[in-house]
Amino acid sequence: MDNVLLRVRIANLAAALAAALLLTTPAAFANGRFPASNQLLFSPGDANLVVLRATFGIVISHDGGATWRWLCEDVLGVASSATVDPLLGLTASGGIVAAPLLTNGLAVSSDTGCNWSTARGPLADQLIKDLAVRREAPNLVVALASAYSQDAGPEGGPGYAQQVYQSINDGADWSAIGIPVDSTALATTIEVAPSDPARLYVSAVRGTDAGRTASLFVSMSAGADWIERPVVLDTANETAIYIAAVDPARADRVYVRTAGRTSRLLVTSDAGLTFAEVLKLGGPMLGFALSPDGSKVYAGGVEQGLFVATRDSLSFQNTSSVHVQCLATRGAELWACSDEASGFIAGVSTDDGATFKSKLHLVAQPLIACSADAAATVQCGGASLRALCQLLPGCDGGAARAPVATGSCGCSVSGQSSLGLAAAGAFIGLALCACLRRASHRQRFSTPWRGSKRR
Repeated sequence: MDNVLLRVRIANLAAALAAALLLTTPAAFANGRFPASNQLLFSPGDANLVVLRATFGIVISHDGGATWRWLCEDVLGVASSATVDPLLGLTASGGIVAAPLLTNGLAVSSDTGCNWSTARGPLADQLIKDLAVRREAPNLVVALASAYSQDAGPEGGPGYAQQVYQSINDGADWSAIGIPVDSTALATTIEVAPSDPARLYVSAVRGTDAGRTASLFVSMSAGADWIERPVVLDTANETAIYIAAVDPARADRVYVRTAGRTSRLLVTSDAGLTFAEVLKLGGPMLGFALSPDGSKVYAGGVEQGLFVATRDSLSFQNTSSVHVQCLATRGAELWACSDEASGFIAGVSTDDGATFKSKLHLVAQPLIACSADAAATVQCGGASLRALCQLLPGCDGGAARAPVATGSCGCSVSGQSSLGLAAAGAFIGLALCACLRRASHRQRFSTPWRGSKRR
């Protein structure tokens, strides 16, 4: 059979497979969810570099969102079938630091996704709960390690071994800073005050059900000591707190989000001594962002859309019904992660969210451009093509014309071209991502706030 007929055969079989799966599956999901995006990162050193985390992998743009390329999660040690979203950080040099969450250690890429290594030193065997790139020095990254242990608590009893680590070279090397965070409380997030590098904040919870409590741990000495500040929970509806952001000019001003059946936005102007409730949503608050100078505050969720306020008034107005899954600002632009029900999975607004322009639709993108022996080329291209070939008889890994999957599947293909082994695998595999992966109504686990902060 000549190459043209082979390509047509593979395309037809792939389309038939997608249709068959749609007939047997009530709803199609990517990694257990409807395909969507949930974290946006802007490079501190390259105005054109944007990194978007989605339910089907990572999508990277080197031209400000005009075009995108795809990176699979497998290269981070996260299997395509795993119910996890890796935590991501983007440094000034274009390096990506990723915490897989289900496995210990950090994955680090110094070339924006092509090649990856495991962070050296004390983090090699640590479970990372959260990480943050320092705004005032964006080659510095802090990571919060947290793991339950039978002897990590008071007097050698059970508790959580929790320590803050820092890298000064884009995640390559790490060292502990300060003393451990209280072992009796389970830490959830960490943040650094942009205007005071010595000011660290860690959110945490204790207990269960009606006995659950929350606290903000504050260090004004780069972790040399910690002060606990209680945060009142509505235990009937809320289960945890997460740091949303620290004001870029005021180290004492911290925004905290609660999580649960309902969610609230709390703000403290005195480093946690007192809190005020400024916004309450009837569902999860998945997005939060501050304007670069902190003068505007944005928050929202899927059910109730986007809310906007000024820092001085904190009187929030509902400006859009867009399904907010993350928010981030860049200059005068407000970016949002969403799903195709909103008309985009990444969009940008220049009028405080009244209108959004799509920057990315749920369209399959080619694999990121790397050398043939790069980890991304080998692991993403080969894995995707193998997954497709397992379901398509006669597929021999040769060049294939990318098929068009039906829109109901959650992904489609943009353009057609003859592709080599790795590119064809990534292109076709992502085109059928929502169909080839197991359909499920279970939500993937991710740290519920990290897709929405300063990134």
